[in-house]
Amino acid sequence: MYFMYSKVLLFLFIVLSNLHSKSIEEWSPEVTYQEVIEHAKKGSPYYQGLLGIFLRSGEFGSSVNIALSKQWSEVSYRNAHPFGSYNLANIAMLEGDFAKATQFYQDAALLLQRKASDGDAVSMYCMGEIDFQVIPTNVPRALEWFKKSSDLGYPQAQATLGALYLKGLPGLLPKNTKEGIGLLSKAVRQKSLTARFNLGMAYLNGDGVKADASKAVQWLRVAEGQNFAEAQYTLGVLLLEGKDGIEKNTVEGLSFLQEASAQDHQLAARYLEKYNGADNVSSQLSSPISSTANDRQRLEDAKKAYTGVGTSKDYDKAFAMFYPLAKSGNAEAARFVGLMKFSGKGTNKNIKEARQWLSVASQKGDKPAKELLEKYRSLFEGFTKYFVKAQNFETLVL
Repeated sequence: MYFMYSKVLLFLFIVLSNLHSKSIEEWSPEVTYQEVIEHAKKGSPYYQGLLGIFLRSGEFGSSVNIALSKQWSEVSYRNAHPFGSYNLANIAMLEGDFAKATQFYQDAALLLQRKASDGDAVSMYCMGEIDFQVIPTNVPRALEWFKKSSDLGYPQAQATLGALYLKGLPGLLPKNTKEGIGLLSKAVRQKSLTARFNLGMAYLNGDGVKADASKAVQWLRVAEGQNFAEAQYTLGVLLLEGKDGIEKNTVEGLSFLQEASAQDHQLAARYLEKYNGADNVSSQLSSPISSTANDRQRLEDAKKAYTGVGTSKDYDKAFAMFYPLAKSGNAEAARFVGLMKFSGKGTNKNIKEARQWLSVASQKGDKPAKELLEKYRSLFEGFTKYFVKAQNFETLVL
């Protein structure tokens, strides 16, 4: 009797251990970005690779950081997880090394297919990407993977499939505006950079929606705020050329192009080379920026979106409006960017960047920013015993 009881306990222990292992090594919509970081630091090859993917693609509101993405992907790759080789393939594509990318994709494909078949949403999306863009392509199978991953709630799959529905693929995927916008909206709510950028491009090109340059710029600014080079390049060109009702802003446009070029965006680098030579670019960027009536109006509109006074609160929209003003030298906008970086509203939470932006505002003569830095110096230096709730902190700047 005792022997049978022991065997039952052992069986239950093995089952529970397997369930726990599965929950740890499988993404679900309930998994937070912070949990991904924690699991990666604890040594999970799955989450090390997943963190690498997020840092490249900007999912869950994370800022794009290719160097850090590569580091985590290499760790995952050394631990023999296909997410590592898959993401290193994507990075190699960005770097223009197609031979290396092909090799990494081949390394990843077999193991990814097994994990995808076992029901892992991230692996399904990765397989969809490989089938969609790696020769020989298999678009019908890619669409199946995207749909399965999307149904399980993976935001990057929803964002990709949503954009495809807006355009449609003749003979493969019928154009469906309602479905496309619905999927993009779901992904946007999960702070998907892919969705934010795709929505901006949809409004820019009129893909499935009425073309709207102002909405396009709004969403592209949100994506740019996550350090996405493609969004920086697109915004840079739009602002330099001032087409489709977009107000021309040479200084800001050149700044965006330089940021994209610094991330090895080849089209941005070529555009800068063609734009009257490097000396002209430097002089344009170093010229003083005046606070125009348009800038003042944008600042007021951003504050309304932030506070909800006279309109509904929209933190994403507020940050998208504050951020370029702050980068152009507006002290009050810099203060709000610092505040939003502190609270994580409308952007990813980052105490270090919050302090930097408040310092910029303070140096430009913004008294509230200076007072905040002095009053909460301990907080910004990392002493958590002086922690102040973000909500209380916010009231001091309004």
